[in-house]
Amino acid sequence: MGEAEAAELAQHLLGGLATDVYLEADRIVIALEPGKLHEAALKLRDHKQLSFRYLSFAGGIDYKDRMDAVYILRSVNHPVVAEMRAQLDREQPVAPTVSDVWSTAGWHERETYDLLGIEFEGHPDLRRILTTSADGVYPLRKDARPHRQQRREWQFEGIAAPRRLPGEGDRGERS
Repeated sequence: MGEAEAAELAQHLLGGLATDVYLEADRIVIALEPGKLHEAALKLRDHKQLSFRYLSFAGGIDYKDRMDAVYILRSVNHPVVAEMRAQLDREQPVAPTVSDVWSTAGWHERETYDLLGIEFEGHPDLRRILTTSADGVYPLRKDARPHRQQRREWQFEGIAAPRRLPGEGDRGERS
């Protein structure tokens, strides 16, 4: 099965669920509304010919005006790769979980929540796993402004400060 045939089959299978199905580079891109993400995932996984039973990536993309939930799907029956995308509201990014469709999505969705703040409704254990910040700061968002830390030179007792080369400025002036 080739990409064009798989794209046509996916468009026919999903019907009104997908807002758009098109080929991009080496994959099929399936654009969806967030509320239809779970149903489309089940159909793509359970279809006999497409059988996208392997989720290789789930994550998010932060744009200036919106966020996208992205899922990369593969099949063991054919070499075609599918990408499901759902556009989310930038201020309140919420998408349904697909962790009950692909168990791998559980960790991917937790990481996406932790770094981008996309909430996955129905997720069995949606909590931070990489950062400890609970004050609404999501480090991979474009509007996240981490505080810049001032770098200091190590000071060891009994050891002289390193010599500067001629013309070299004071190391304390660097950030």
